[in-house]
Amino acid sequence: MAFLDPPDATQRRKRYWIAAGSVLATTMIMTLFLIESRWGYMKPDPVIIYAQSWKADRSRADAIADAKATKAAREARLAQARAHIATLSGKAKIDAQKQYDDYVQGGGFKRDLPYVAAQPSVDAIVRVPAPAEPPIE
Repeated sequence: MAFLDPPDATQRRKRYWIAAGSVLATTMIMTLFLIESRWGYMKPDPVIIYAQSWKADRSRADAIADAKATKAAREARLAQARAHIATLSGKAKIDAQKQYDDYVQGGGFKRDLPYVAAQPSVDAIVRVPAPAEPPIE
């Protein structure tokens, strides 16, 4: 039963190992905090997704009218860009036409103008009526 009363040299050696381990662990943790505070954790950029919300009683005719209005607004914007390109000449016209073609091919006009309502909705505004009389105390 010598393990119950080890010699002083064994106890001292165990204490040195425990002390060295605790100093090493503390140093590692402090170093990691220092590194993290210096360069930080780089979160990825958030992706924002917008969703269109409609009333529950929206009819198919309303949806078709909105789609036609959106298409007309996109075509008007593209026609405006083409009209501007037609006023240019030389290298500026070639560069502008290439930029326009890349924009259309990449679908940029769909991102810039995703939705246009055929009839603007004002039903979404909720007004709380003011109380007619002050409360009785």
